[in-house]
Amino acid sequence: MKLLPDTTDLSGMDCHLHSRFSPDAKDAGADSPEDIAAAVRKKGLRGFIVTDHIDIGHWNGCEPIDFDKYFSVWESVRAKNPDLTIYIGLEVGFEKSTAEQTAKLISELPLEYVINSVHYWQGPDPNNPTNHFSQGRIKAYTAYLNAVLASLDAPYAFNTIGHLGFPERYAPYDKSERAMEYEIFKPLMDEIIKKATDRRVRFEENTNAGGEMRLPRADFLKAYKTAGGTRPPLGSDAHVSASIGQHFKAAEKFLDDIFGNR
Repeated sequence: MKLLPDTTDLSGMDCHLHSRFSPDAKDAGADSPEDIAAAVRKKGLRGFIVTDHIDIGHWNGCEPIDFDKYFSVWESVRAKNPDLTIYIGLEVGFEKSTAEQTAKLISELPLEYVINSVHYWQGPDPNNPTNHFSQGRIKAYTAYLNAVLASLDAPYAFNTIGHLGFPERYAPYDKSERAMEYEIFKPLMDEIIKKATDRRVRFEENTNAGGEMRLPRADFLKAYKTAGGTRPPLGSDAHVSASIGQHFKAAEKFLDDIFGNR
């Protein structure tokens, strides 16, 4: 891997989107790679990063990514669209049990960008590990944040931490009690911030949250900035072209209020 430096200008780009190479995007009706590039241009963005899913141990029954084809297709799209800045990456799902296997899989790939995300983690109830939310918000979110903390010691390189606050999308709690608030989880979140800044990786601002700019939320980002963190890149987490660049205008203002205007 030869990942982009952490100083790379990613403004005006969608830094997290999926194509037909991701099983869930394919099932959702993702457009062809060529059409994705056209959609990015139509949205008025200057480029994008394709970040299809790798979650070892999951997506059973789905064909694994043919990486020769993956890089060949996206290199061709890049060559045909010289007016767009296009980087080729992956969104890697972190789990302790498969981290070494993941490292072996991706270490020799010519990747330019890696999002390190936690999609699956041990829930608070060891007798019911698939129900992350069974013992309430505090225990459920603590389990998730511990998994994020562990992900920062991943044995592979990465650029960003994906969608911090991910469980909020699916938590069954009342909206007024769903937030992963910094003050409630401050000790763990401060550890996460320290490890991220020490490792010189950024948090993305994921806009796939119904228009609410919350992944991560403002209180977390303010603490991250105070600790020396830099402005997050934007990622729509689009699985279909219509979602590319979703809520970016509001997200830019949200980040301006915290990090200042570009």
